[in-house]
Amino acid sequence: ARIRIMLSATGQAEDGMYLERFHSFDVFGPDDLPEPDELLATARRLGDEVIALRSAPVAEPYTGPAVLEGPAAGVFFHEIFGHRLEGHRQKDDIEGQTFTQMVGKKILPTFLDVIDDPTISRLNGRPLNGHYFVDDEAVRSRPTSLVEKGVLETFLLARSPVMPFDKSNGHGRREAGHQIVARQGNLIVRARHTIPESNMRDALIAEVKRQDKPYGLWFTDIQGGYTITDRSGPQAFKVLPLMVYRVYADGRPDELVRGADIVGTPLSAFETIALAGDEPGIFNGVCGAESGWVPVSAVSPSLLLTKLEIERGAHDRSEE
Repeated sequence: ARIRIMLSATGQAEDGMYLERFHSFDVFGPDDLPEPDELLATARRLGDEVIALRSAPVAEPYTGPAVLEGPAAGVFFHEIFGHRLEGHRQKDDIEGQTFTQMVGKKILPTFLDVIDDPTISRLNGRPLNGHYFVDDEAVRSRPTSLVEKGVLETFLLARSPVMPFDKSNGHGRREAGHQIVARQGNLIVRARHTIPESNMRDALIAEVKRQDKPYGLWFTDIQGGYTITDRSGPQAFKVLPLMVYRVYADGRPDELVRGADIVGTPLSAFETIALAGDEPGIFNGVCGAESGWVPVSAVSPSLLLTKLEIERGAHDRSEE
């Protein structure tokens, strides 16, 4: 059983840009539901954030140091990494097959591991949305080590074989009425070497100064995004952040900006991951792909990237 409570606040800036803040509580039963006071506090926070966004300046194109807070880093990995490890993409010739020939090779910094483990129902007391006991092909779920010490070990596999592997690892999933393909469950990024979460800001400012940039970027929330995985287009991604701050090297207060999209290519983005925090952040949601919408979780510590690119996003500026 799954229960989801969704809260959203919407607004519009004076230039017409449509603004939205969203938060969901995903739980397995009534006992896990938030108390009314927590719901009210969350609603007030979302409203305050929309008001702040209304007066925030529009982001300018930028390339430089950035920190992705834990849940934002989880969504980042889900969108630009997890989808590229889904088994069916490794054998369909129209796919870009970014990692198909890279089993046993280094694809991430050596201090990072990535697993997908649908058997975990909770982390630090919080339910994980990607938990399930048996996949949709009657294969029992199991922990799957995808990357160890930066080296790719396997893919997310359903019953349809993907060379050099010959059996499912319990990731065949679908929404009712759709064809089953390999999908993510609980994608978890772990760091072997970390710094205290409280030190991430200082590390970002130090990197900004080292690169002689006026500011770095701090991402606290990402709503999702999309990644091009077929060969018809560039092997690129676009991730849609909701709360982005400029962190200035000269001591000025942080500045909220709006209208930014994160863009890039996976291999170049992963090469710039320099540091990880010591606290896992949890994103719970649902993911849509060829086999429909399925519940997922993405877990990651905060990550410092030495180079991340943003561009102005396309936004609805119609009158309301």
